[in-house]
Amino acid sequence: MAAAVLSTSIDEIERIEDDDSHHDFGGGHGSKGHDFAHFWLIVRLLEVEQGGHEDYMFVCEYVQDIAEFDSSTSPAKVALYQLKKKEDGYWGTSDLTGQTAKDKKPKISKPLTKLFKSVRAFETIDARGVFASNAKFDVSLASGDSSVNAANIFLDEWDAVHSDALLLGFGTIEGIAPSEVNLNKLELRRIALHVDDLQRHTNGKMIDFLQAVAPEHINQAPSLVDTLYVRIKATARRTDKCKSWAELVEQRGFGKLAFKAAVESLSATPDKEGSRRRLFDKLSHQWTSRKSDRILAALSRCAREKVLLGTGNRWHIDNHVVYAACEYAESIDQSDQDCFEAVAAALADQLPELSIDEISALAIYEMTEWNLNQIPV
Repeated sequence: MAAAVLSTSIDEIERIEDDDSHHDFGGGHGSKGHDFAHFWLIVRLLEVEQGGHEDYMFVCEYVQDIAEFDSSTSPAKVALYQLKKKEDGYWGTSDLTGQTAKDKKPKISKPLTKLFKSVRAFETIDARGVFASNAKFDVSLASGDSSVNAANIFLDEWDAVHSDALLLGFGTIEGIAPSEVNLNKLELRRIALHVDDLQRHTNGKMIDFLQAVAPEHINQAPSLVDTLYVRIKATARRTDKCKSWAELVEQRGFGKLAFKAAVESLSATPDKEGSRRRLFDKLSHQWTSRKSDRILAALSRCAREKVLLGTGNRWHIDNHVVYAACEYAESIDQSDQDCFEAVAAALADQLPELSIDEISALAIYEMTEWNLNQIPV
């Protein structure tokens, strides 16, 4: 019987993947929106891990932005996440369902209507939908309480005027009776992620996680976040249709085994941030506190933007000249200070638009990268 259930659930996942009418992803919310989704997934991974789940599988760009399955081999439950960042203001019913003061009928093009359709696509697997955002929700609740500060709200908690209209409207759209519409399957969830400070928040969550499971690697929290971000970003780009659950997991999945491998790899991964800080401390002992603070701040920006922006970042260089200077310093046993000055001079020629402090920060960054590249794998 178990094998039959597995076959049915996998078949259902593959059938839905093959149905173009259930593909609702790739919206034009720009780089901030994509970064919001990527960093949210890292935070959610930590929440699931801390919850003690034996297995899970996240699949990017499946039906909605992200699908969270309860198993990598025998999925029985799925949460479909529609992730929307909002720069300012609240989410109201007109944004979410198209319901207005004059017309309470839900509109087909609105986020929660699409989410309901996605949830309804699953018959064998227990599915629910989550509309998640950094912004608050301003909807009328049956309890009379304010929704603005609520962390999560289920649609069956809305007042009767709105929820009754949703039962009728969703039922009409799906061709089912209002009694078959389960508004408890749809949730609004507020996420504590600021769109302009995503990595700092995620680094903090990772520090808390590593403090509990691997305190000896706590200084590598930013490196682990960077590693996961790059992996998830690459995974989310693969939107070509997959023919099987195995291919879906391989192309767009990220599960417990992948996360475990990323954490375990810390023991073999150089602590780049720690190395940069040690070099900074050695070079800065004769600098004024003002200069040290400026360069350290620039070093943090440099490391962050190189990860987030790729080769399009303002710190990007042809490092051939820089690495040549580092190789020469190594060959003659040159001091770190002399090597730093040579690298900074080479960088100033390449990037004259950067300030002196930024050049110093970039020199420390590139020297550290060269140093760590010399360590045998």
